[in-house]
Amino acid sequence: MTDLVSAVPPHEPADDTLAYVGKAAIGAIPLVGSIAAETLAHALDTRQAARQHDFNMQVAYALTDALERLDENLTVEDVVDSDEFIAAITRAQRAAAETASQAKRRRLASAVVNGGSWAPFSASEREQFTRLVDDFDELHVFLLHYFTDPKSWLEAHDLFSQHSNIYMAGVGRPLASALGAPESEWKAPVTQAVADLARTGLADVPLTTTMSADGVFSPRTHQKGSRFLAFIGEPPSVEAEPPAAL
Repeated sequence: MTDLVSAVPPHEPADDTLAYVGKAAIGAIPLVGSIAAETLAHALDTRQAARQHDFNMQVAYALTDALERLDENLTVEDVVDSDEFIAAITRAQRAAAETASQAKRRRLASAVVNGGSWAPFSASEREQFTRLVDDFDELHVFLLHYFTDPKSWLEAHDLFSQHSNIYMAGVGRPLASALGAPESEWKAPVTQAVADLARTGLADVPLTTTMSADGVFSPRTHQKGSRFLAFIGEPPSVEAEPPAAL
């Protein structure tokens, strides 16, 4: 099994459609309610099959990439034949089927690949991080990225100059620029997300504290938070984009 990506069975929407057409033709056409229900079921089944195929492909790509970075003696068979991999992908497939977020499915795929003893994470990290990738939304992940190095993130997005003359302030002023929204819009969800990050030991963000400029732009994401970002296969933090909606 040297080419894992090619080994993923293709998804053929036409096959789903032919099966549905045949089923509908056999049914009683006057029964509009039954046909409508069948149409909805077909649409849902077809969409779910496509989503499942997409997720399987993401796992295959992530695993292929990981094998190039891990122990050179590790093979695809070592991973996919293990109980750890089966347990991880079974759990992730359920979560992937329940989310509309493409980004979250990508993170779930990375969590599958990093969910076994072959990955450079401890057993306790793998267990907790696997739960968190399902629990956390785009805002949680972005805050971990942003507070890895607020100054570098703002500079990378051409937003630092407007805050370069800060003497005393809170982290909320530049964060509002990063999120592209006034505090009145993001305060409630960010407060909740920051509390979640603190509870899980990933970051400590003092939203209500006034401090010097050094404090405003100091990193707040802990090493554990950085390891979580690595676990879910995130890009460099300065490249992270804020969530489209809060």
